[in-house]
Amino acid sequence: MMVNLRKFFLLLFLSFLFTNFSIAKEIRTRFGFYIDLPKDFVAIQNQNVDELLKDSDSSINKEFFNEMVAGSSKQDMNIEFYYPKKLNAELNSININLQSGVTLREIRDDFGLNEICQAYQQMFIELFKKGIRQYECKYNNNFKPKYRDVLRTKHDGSVSGQLMIQYQLDQRRKLLTLTIGCEPKNCNYMEKVAVSIIKSIN
Repeated sequence: MMVNLRKFFLLLFLSFLFTNFSIAKEIRTRFGFYIDLPKDFVAIQNQNVDELLKDSDSSINKEFFNEMVAGSSKQDMNIEFYYPKKLNAELNSININLQSGVTLREIRDDFGLNEICQAYQQMFIELFKKGIRQYECKYNNNFKPKYRDVLRTKHDGSVSGQLMIQYQLDQRRKLLTLTIGCEPKNCNYMEKVAVSIIKSIN
């Protein structure tokens, strides 16, 4: 009886293991590293911010955005989007941006956390042209030893009924920002996907 029970748990564990592997596919990002992306997500690659701004609505303060990124090259502002097939893609998405010329380590060395958090909230207020609440802004230690410094923030999103969660970390001496846009009911799921993407970077 004990042997059969062990076999049952072994088969259960193996089926869970293979199920987890089967729901992800490895893709090469435009930034040169690889990530595991769930099969129910679609990757939109080779798109930069200039193209996105042309298609965006008036809720983005484009003048402020242009001032904020003045001097950045198009390569710095390249962005890659991942959309869930079964959710409203207008409110639920993940994107990655890799910016050269700055690292989170440098930011952390030069500024205190309160100063960083206030700056982010103010930036989003000006960018989205409305009041933006900040729900969380703190360093996250769940990615050690691979990533020593990770900043997690949570704010109101650019549109009503949306939240925005960001993870920032250093990747190849550049600042990687992963942004999650999500409806509150989907945020746990979307963040789990995002965390698995970060952990899969290679």
